[in-house]
Amino acid sequence: MNEHRLIAEELERQLGHWLGAAQCFVDAEEFASRHAWESVEQAIGVPVRRELARTVEQLLEAGRRTAAAVRASRLDPAGLADAQAAVQQFRRRYVQVETTLDFFGQAVNTRTSSHLRTALQFLDSVAYQSIEQVLRPLGLPVPPVLTYLGEGLGASILRVGIRLWAPGTVNPVAAVKIVRHNLYRPTSLFHETGHQVAHLSGWNDTLASALGETLADDPALRAMWQPWSSEIAADVYAFVLTGYASVAALHDVVADERTFFRWPLGDPHPIGWLRTLLGCAMCRHAYGQGPWDRLERAVLTTYPPSRAEATTAPLLVRSHRRMAALAATCLETPVPGFRGRSIRALVDPGRVSPGALAELERAAGPSLWRSPHWRRTDGIRLIALAGLREAESPERASEWVGRARTWMTGQESVAA
Repeated sequence: MNEHRLIAEELERQLGHWLGAAQCFVDAEEFASRHAWESVEQAIGVPVRRELARTVEQLLEAGRRTAAAVRASRLDPAGLADAQAAVQQFRRRYVQVETTLDFFGQAVNTRTSSHLRTALQFLDSVAYQSIEQVLRPLGLPVPPVLTYLGEGLGASILRVGIRLWAPGTVNPVAAVKIVRHNLYRPTSLFHETGHQVAHLSGWNDTLASALGETLADDPALRAMWQPWSSEIAADVYAFVLTGYASVAALHDVVADERTFFRWPLGDPHPIGWLRTLLGCAMCRHAYGQGPWDRLERAVLTTYPPSRAEATTAPLLVRSHRRMAALAATCLETPVPGFRGRSIRALVDPGRVSPGALAELERAAGPSLWRSPHWRRTDGIRLIALAGLREAESPERASEWVGRARTWMTGQESVAA
């Protein structure tokens, strides 16, 4: 057998493996169970399945073209180099498609039990509501949201419309990771949907400019704060939707003494110490005095700025002096993408003030935690209320986590 034919046959063998493996992608149950796919609402599942099916078909079509090139190279040695390149390209594309399908399959497959399915379906719903209440009045499209359970300390989002790993594949939903320790205190969900809203409305750029104006007299602070605008906007969004609950929950995530003062080069997240104090300042701006004052005193007592690096400490001290102005900037700045209104005008944080939540609790009575009606119509405020009560009464935290699990899933918590 001549050399070029030997190579062509080996290419055909390689391609046969990768193309055969790709054929399995046609069945979505290769990546997630049928029950898991069925647990995703049609508005979420249909665009996901449609985009994934299109991606798989494009991969198979590429495989068919590659197979034709390999067959031709058996007859024409001049085509051997192109056939080799095509096989290499196909195997790389296979891996990219597999990564894309694995991501969605694993996301959907986190709905492994009836109570997790119910909890994540609820989070799909309130996440969508959190985006809809701002984008729909602005005439902007409201993307479906797929929530899933993930590892680590912090939530994350793959925004709708971004390019995924597979060539030509566009994310059809906002995919939000919720971490296990915050599954039943999911204020971080609204930080992530805030990223989606800010991206679609242009809020990030407006806030960056406004922070620059507020800190115009201190170039070092301006250079520090402006690059953080996207993460600050997301923190603000979580705050206006869930109030102090979001601030307490954020502090629990960032208050690692090894990293609380850390300022990595290029990190879009504000220093954890400053994020916490900004949250407390927003609470004061919106509500006056409250439990956030105790949190701030505890932070300043436990973590005085002198514990930070010598080059960072003066910036922290000066930033702390400007917190009230920074909070006002975050909440009150008119945003062109919001039709000239501020985020506070679009989403009133007063609806989740301690007083407003106490009134909700009083008016609804015991049915608040049992009725599907309240879960459906006021789910975001229920998250705010449960998080507030957990933060206010740490000795009863397990009780409130258990209660949240019960009303989110309809199943009694073992801890309760």
